[in-house]
Amino acid sequence: MALRVRDLLVKRGVEVILTRDRDRDLSHDKAKDLNLRAAMANAGTVNAFVSIHVNAASPAAQGIETWVFGQLLETHNRTLAVRENGGGDLGERVTRETANVAGNLLGDLLAQSNLTYSRKLAQSVQKNLIRATGAVNRGIGTAPFRVIRDARTPAILIEVGFGTHPVEGRKLADATYRAKMAAAIADSIGDFLHADE
Repeated sequence: MALRVRDLLVKRGVEVILTRDRDRDLSHDKAKDLNLRAAMANAGTVNAFVSIHVNAASPAAQGIETWVFGQLLETHNRTLAVRENGGGDLGERVTRETANVAGNLLGDLLAQSNLTYSRKLAQSVQKNLIRATGAVNRGIGTAPFRVIRDARTPAILIEVGFGTHPVEGRKLADATYRAKMAAAIADSIGDFLHADE
């Protein structure tokens, strides 16, 4: 899906940098891998950072959700944050550390500005994905995800659906469905980047 988003954005004249272009990690150490991905959002040339994921949970869970960095507002989201931050003891440690950073960053003016723009991008992505797919709308949330923690640019994490859901999982395996999702994401990013033009 990320490759499809890239191709659509390139057609719109947007330069795209992927954290990876195939199924491999940047490091075998999960914490280092997340840090290396996040560092790409601070290279000085990135105007938006978008992390695309497929969710997993019990077979009943379904829907699309988009996340911005911040404190956990609901306790049931902590499990997701721990999983996205590496799982197990590592995920617990990274989530705890990152949540502390979230509290400190909220007073930073640059961080506040980035969060405002991150929310705008998240709203556009979420709205367009739900419109394109008819999926369950799980909304926009805040969580201390390591991969978007240190971004000095608008940054979001998208969970495009649950691979573990019996129906949604099959849809995610369908190329036509993924193409719809990629188009919705690319349109949102393209519009966001060219909003002032």
